[in-house]
Amino acid sequence: CKTECNGGSNGLGSPPRSAPTLPIVNPVVWAHEQIDNGISPMSVLVNILPPNVALPEGLSDLTLWRIVIEILSDMPKRTKLPHINTLHDVISLFKSCRNIVVVSGAGISVSCGIPDFRSKDGVYARLAVDYPDLPNPQAMFDIQYFSLNPKPFFKFASEIWPGQFSPSPSHQFIKQMEDRQCLLRNYTQNIDTLEKVCGIRNVIQCHGSFSTATCDSALIPLL
Repeated sequence: CKTECNGGSNGLGSPPRSAPTLPIVNPVVWAHEQIDNGISPMSVLVNILPPNVALPEGLSDLTLWRIVIEILSDMPKRTKLPHINTLHDVISLFKSCRNIVVVSGAGISVSCGIPDFRSKDGVYARLAVDYPDLPNPQAMFDIQYFSLNPKPFFKFASEIWPGQFSPSPSHQFIKQMEDRQCLLRNYTQNIDTLEKVCGIRNVIQCHGSFSTATCDSALIPLL
């Protein structure tokens, strides 16, 4: 992004860096407040991006705000428990705990035959080959791009459409924890519905799932 200004540069062609007023609780809510107040996302990014980072030109304000939220949502790593060092220690925790939270992603479905997103043979890599005009892999999920060219999304959806796959041992393990009343909640970013197929009830599908997919025109559920 090129922005001429007075008083130096931080690598983005922007004013000198100063400490931003960061959100206290929820970066998404905070970002919406800034949007309502007419704040430019670039004025926030120049304060939180490293000086040597250059953003691609032509990014929309919506994309820039998403970058802001992603950065501000990156929580610091938790300190490792000093007495948990071996697989046996982990097993002991599973046996003794009763409020276990499981955060799951694409990795638990790869063994089912569902591709992940970011590996060298993943969804994003193949999209770049099949659809070279796609602005970026995430554009497949952008409703504005979808209205112009729905083919990338439909190709992706057809590959992981429910009914083609069975739950993995990881899904079964989470289900076993629930059956033994050890599972407080399973938060998943997967949309493949395999948690539902496996019978897991205490699950939050953070990105939605095909089980709630609806036709964009007719507003009719697809499953």
